[in-house]
Amino acid sequence: MRNGIFIIVGVWLAISCQEIKDCELDSSTDYAWVNFYQADSTDKTEKEVAFSLVTETTSNFYLLSTADTVDNDTVSVMGLFMNSETEEVNYIFQTDSQDYDLKIQYIPHLRIYYDECDPVYSFKLDSVYSNTFDSVVIVNRVLDRVVPSNVEIYF
Repeated sequence: MRNGIFIIVGVWLAISCQEIKDCELDSSTDYAWVNFYQADSTDKTEKEVAFSLVTETTSNFYLLSTADTVDNDTVSVMGLFMNSETEEVNYIFQTDSQDYDLKIQYIPHLRIYYDECDPVYSFKLDSVYSNTFDSVVIVNRVLDRVVPSNVEIYF
């Protein structure tokens, strides 16, 4: 009798473990982490930059605007959003002295993990270009919550 109860409980636990479907387990993000660095340093020195406006030109939305603030807000890391409807986004970083451009090309993947969960997009960076920054480097192509940086910008 005892063995029968253990078998029934064991089968019940095995079946119930198969039913775990957590829609929040996806680690994909829709933004790339960009870090800014000094171009003329021999070591990798972070650069605190003050952009007056950061605009994504494809969809015409403002990502950052410090023009209305009293203090001089600076950043050394920024998240840049990817649009699941295209495979390319263009950003303009405005400062008091110069405007900088950045073009990011990527591959969106539609993923459906379970029937009960909403579909999500994951993104993989393909290439990053700039005519105005000194250099841009892709350090991690997969956009993920675990990754501390995807793109490094030197200027």
